[in-house]
Amino acid sequence: MPTRTASDFAVRRCTEADAPMLAELAARLFAEAYGPTHPEPELSRYLTRSFSVDKVREEITDSDVTMFVAEDETRRPLGYAFLRRTGLLPEGVANSNSYEVVRFYVEAAAQGRGIGAALMERCFDESRRRGADMIWLQVWKEAPWAIGFYKRMGFSTVGSAAFYFGDQVGDDHIMSRSL
Repeated sequence: MPTRTASDFAVRRCTEADAPMLAELAARLFAEAYGPTHPEPELSRYLTRSFSVDKVREEITDSDVTMFVAEDETRRPLGYAFLRRTGLLPEGVANSNSYEVVRFYVEAAAQGRGIGAALMERCFDESRRRGADMIWLQVWKEAPWAIGFYKRMGFSTVGSAAFYFGDQVGDDHIMSRSL
């Protein structure tokens, strides 16, 4: 099997024209990650509510939001990051000059190639460029692969929060790191 390098993919900022592609990618990767533990019919309702093309387009055009997509050499999307300035901070995040990584996904088949690290570095750079000195995210406590990745990227657990999914209430970590 050939060695994969950073030249196998590129990371770029999303534009309004990317909304249909990003809506499909986001729904697909959420279902890939959580479909087995978040059953129907609520899964379909959540995907429709959270990843409609109009909603994604609105998010992309929000001045407090930046979205990045990682694509292979054929421009097929492999993962994405959704970064946003937030005013309401969760438990453990005391710095009001911060950005939240709202969503962060890389398709399972593309993991281990440096795509996640490249996306996260773009989030760090964009947050710094916008004057932030802290970045934070919320991650499901039962996702050890994601928690391990975030720890490798310098995040530490600072609190917890609930994640509501239909009748299910998940227990999430709040993780942050200084920039």
